[in-house]
Amino acid sequence: MDGLKNPGAAPVTRRSFVKYAGYTAAAAAAVRPAWSQAIGANDRINLAVIGLGLRGNDHMHLLLDHRKNKQDIEVVALCDVYERRLRKASALFPEAKTYTRHEEVLQRPDVDAVIIATPDHWHAPMTLMALEHGKDVYVEKPMTHTVEESKVVAHRAKELNRVVQVGVQGLSWNRWHKMRQIIQSGMIGQVVAVQGTYSRNDPKGDWNWPIDPGAGPDGTGDDHIDWKQWLGPAPQIPFNADRFFRFRKYWDYSGGIATDLHYHIVAPFHLAVANDFPTRSAGMGGLWVYNDGRETPDTFLTAADYPSRYSMTIQSSQVNEHGPTTMIRGTKATIHLSDEWEGPPTRQYDYADIIPESPYVADFAKQYGYERVRVENVGNQGDLLHVDNFLDCVRSRQQPNCPVDLGYKVMATIDLSVRSYRNGAVYYFDAEKERVYEKGNAQG
Repeated sequence: MDGLKNPGAAPVTRRSFVKYAGYTAAAAAAVRPAWSQAIGANDRINLAVIGLGLRGNDHMHLLLDHRKNKQDIEVVALCDVYERRLRKASALFPEAKTYTRHEEVLQRPDVDAVIIATPDHWHAPMTLMALEHGKDVYVEKPMTHTVEESKVVAHRAKELNRVVQVGVQGLSWNRWHKMRQIIQSGMIGQVVAVQGTYSRNDPKGDWNWPIDPGAGPDGTGDDHIDWKQWLGPAPQIPFNADRFFRFRKYWDYSGGIATDLHYHIVAPFHLAVANDFPTRSAGMGGLWVYNDGRETPDTFLTAADYPSRYSMTIQSSQVNEHGPTTMIRGTKATIHLSDEWEGPPTRQYDYADIIPESPYVADFAKQYGYERVRVENVGNQGDLLHVDNFLDCVRSRQQPNCPVDLGYKVMATIDLSVRSYRNGAVYYFDAEKERVYEKGNAQG
């Protein structure tokens, strides 16, 4: 790693994640054995949902859909810092107890697993606390806010033998498992490059979700928000409604497009090609259109190289829905896929075309019977499969479709691209030491 330098990030420890809760790992270890018994096939899984905003609401409805098919779960706890969300959630699960502090939820011995759908800056502290208390965790992407946090969470989950599913729903579809089979068969030769997008066009400003008038720390009844609890490990500032209701626009709570959208594209490529740490990653883009005080860019590119000898580019925008077409490019053939999420209607379909490179057309036709091959039924299969996979793994103790190790390595690519964009440097990852380095910082 000659010529590289450590970016000087502050060291991250488990204790630094959970200090906001007044909690110690030693205290949890003293009682963990009573909380981590295997769940029997006929027993119900007791679940808690933390974070009841837009995504948390989606998860609650997914759990209701699951219960229509299988009566093997019970939602026993609901948690949010905003009273209005708690009241609405209680209408869906009247049997569940409500909380404004997640610490109280995670200390309950009868909670087997937790779904975390909070802003990004809380993912690591809550996940780690849940693991220490013997819970399995479904955490929405990104797995954490930074790669250093992901390192701690990934190692601790392995040490404690807990199930962690990261919320990349596409990894439970047939699509990417089939792509992995095709690549491993040698059909397209050596993969040298992959590309994709997650793009949309919202003239009103993507992530400009409605702001409830009157809501805040001074509000009463449904309007009350525990702002200090929401901030947690983030910088302590006066209440800001835009930051609370539209957190993805701000670096303190999110990585913007990279952590919200690119995570959904990078993770499938890790599953299909190789689950490596990147050797280097860069991010580019800017605030080209939106002018509403947000910090994160409206157009963003992640580029990364991997030790498996291929490159990745993910280019997305919130002001143009036509990103690069999704392709897996091999030395002998290229796989052409539909857009993973959203995008123009013309690019929403459930098949993939495998087209040979010119020097290999004759050999391809001889081996497969056609000059191109179409693979059917590899489209969007929704979100419920991913929740079902998590619940199955809570019982079986098997690894889920987006396990903590994959989540950690994807976070390396994502976080390094964000740092690159913000600091004007290319970032490198030393997989052996599990450390980030930078090169070429434009600011000296």
